[in-house]
Amino acid sequence: MKIRYIISILLCLVVLSSTLTAAIQDDRLQNRRRARENMRTLWLLRMTRVLELTEEQTAKIFPIVSRIEKEKSEIYQQIGKQIRELRLTLREEEPDQEELKNKINNIKGLRNLIKKKDEELEAGMEENLTLVQRAKYLMFAANFYRELRDNLERARIQRERLRQKIKK
Repeated sequence: MKIRYIISILLCLVVLSSTLTAAIQDDRLQNRRRARENMRTLWLLRMTRVLELTEEQTAKIFPIVSRIEKEKSEIYQQIGKQIRELRLTLREEEPDQEELKNKINNIKGLRNLIKKKDEELEAGMEENLTLVQRAKYLMFAANFYRELRDNLERARIQRERLRQKIKK
């Protein structure tokens, strides 16, 4: 009787822990998706302000940018999966040459898809922006992610300094 009781408690603990682990992993994925969406939204809002888009331009450009960025995000996820698989294959003592070749070709193909999506975005922008706006867009695109990366790095350094002060 006691053994059944102990086994049932252990079984409940295993089920509970696996459920919590799955929930935590799902929460992390949702946070990553939310962060990507927030960056995309920030990008669109800043671009609208910098380029001084009209309502008509905004109505044409936002769907194009949103669709392409979402498609690129999915492709980047596929690239990440392929690279993880490639890493596992390379850990093998004698990796299968054909498998390596296929994985490399898959990654190259996905990277080419990213380039095509970038070209599609550029064509959509060119079609809907004035010459001055296109020049501003090139400057904006070159600076946005660099500035974002710099701001995140500064925040990381400040967070690290704060942690060190707390430890003292």
